[in-house]
Amino acid sequence: MYRLYGFNTPNVKKVLYVLSELNVPYEFEKVDLAKGEQKGKYASKLPAGKVPVLQHDDELLFESATICRYLASVENSPLYPADKLKRARVEQWMDYFTNHLGRWLTTLFFEYGIKSFLNLGAPDDKACEEANKFIAMQAKTVDDHLAKNKFLTGNNLSIADLFAYAYVETAPIAKVDLSLYPHLKRWAGEIAQLPSVKKINAQNI
Repeated sequence: MYRLYGFNTPNVKKVLYVLSELNVPYEFEKVDLAKGEQKGKYASKLPAGKVPVLQHDDELLFESATICRYLASVENSPLYPADKLKRARVEQWMDYFTNHLGRWLTTLFFEYGIKSFLNLGAPDDKACEEANKFIAMQAKTVDDHLAKNKFLTGNNLSIADLFAYAYVETAPIAKVDLSLYPHLKRWAGEIAQLPSVKKINAQNI
C-alpha cells in the first residue's frame, strides 16, 4: 500500500498526478506546513523535514522526482519506459524543469503566492526580475520543442509531462503569461484535461 504525506504544493501534486494516472490505490495524509506539522507531528515520517514523502509498506522515500520514477517503475508503467533511451528522455525533461524552467516558476510562485499566504512580506523585485528573464528563454525552448511534439517525450504521455505540469499550472499565480508560448499553452491545456489530473484538482487537499 502506498501512503503519501503532503500538502497542497507543486512538488506534492507531481506525485499525486502520477498516482492518479497509474490508477493505483493509495492514501493521502495531509501535513499542514502552515502549522509546522512537518517539524512536529510528522517529523518521524519526513526524513528531510519536507514533503512529499512516500511510504511504501515500511519504506520511506522523499524527493518528488525520485518518487515519481519509483512509482512508475514498481507499477511497470509505460509512463516511464523500460527502453534506456526513451527513459533517458523522460529524465531529461524532468531534470530540465527541476533545474531550469520549473526552478524559476517556483521562484515566482513563492514571491507572489507563498509570501502572501504566509504573510512574509512583499515580493522581492530583484528575484522576480531574474526569474522572468530566465523564464523568457527557457519557456521558449519548451515551446519550440512542443511545436513538434504532442508531449514532452514525443507522442506518448510520460511522468515527465505530469511532473512538469505541476510547475506550469502555477503560471497564473506566478504572473507568467502562457499565451506568449502557444505550444506550451496547448500542451498545458491538454494535460489539465486528463481525467487523472482533473480528479486530483477536484479534491480538497
